[in-house]
Amino acid sequence: MTERSTSQRPSVRTIHRILVALDASPHSREALELAVNLAADLSAEVEGVFIEDATALRAAKLPFAQEVRSYQRGPQSLSDRRIERQMRRQAERAEDMLWRHAEHADVPYSFRVLRGKVAEELMAAAEASDLLALGKTSTASSRRRLGSSAQAIVTKASTPVLVVRRVLRMPLPVLIYYDGSETADAALQLAVRLARRVPNLPLKVLLPDDAATDTEALRERVLDLCADATSLVQIRALTPLEASHLAPTALKEDSGLVVLPAPVLDAQASPVEQFLYELDTPVLVVR
Repeated sequence: MTERSTSQRPSVRTIHRILVALDASPHSREALELAVNLAADLSAEVEGVFIEDATALRAAKLPFAQEVRSYQRGPQSLSDRRIERQMRRQAERAEDMLWRHAEHADVPYSFRVLRGKVAEELMAAAEASDLLALGKTSTASSRRRLGSSAQAIVTKASTPVLVVRRVLRMPLPVLIYYDGSETADAALQLAVRLARRVPNLPLKVLLPDDAATDTEALRERVLDLCADATSLVQIRALTPLEASHLAPTALKEDSGLVVLPAPVLDAQASPVEQFLYELDTPVLVVR
């Protein structure tokens, strides 16, 4: 851990605008619901964006492109015009879904449609936002999968990224892994703000194992950064086994949101996609 005076406080990351990636998947609907709830609690606005996938449009122009659906007897020829019509309908449904959620929560909102490579367009759009929320996949797949766009965004985006499969409807603690880094400081202060959305909601802080760092110094730093909420903070150091298997460890903590500094996620032995699909809980990655 880099030594810093406890008087050196990182600037608190504020959330004024939440960008949410919208598509036709159930995971996207869950991400929208959580994004709107956060916006309502944090007095933020929501911007919905639907990306027309340029890769799919180019593929549809190929002469041998075919579409196979489960209820059809065989493949049908695929055209770019059909794909464009489908995308327009999906965008209309996405905008309607955003309108219904935002109006119900009385949250300011906007919507736009972009065209290009999905991950690249989302990361570019997110640069003007304080948080990007997206579904774990763009299909109705099981939890044991991470979409390629989500994977690319989590590993490359500079904006905090919230990856959602499902929203847990009952209030549960916010969980954060804290290693004393500057990124972890920012993540911890953001976690405190999110935990405060629900009165008396605990904030669980996991520290590296004793052999890896000065646990007592980390504990003091956590309490200093959480000075206004120390009564709700629960701190414990991980065992070496728990630290090396952070995803199942976090899963056992029964939390409603897991906040992770990006360097911690990058340093895990398991690939990012494996780490994230092991967790049903929404995960917020902070860089």
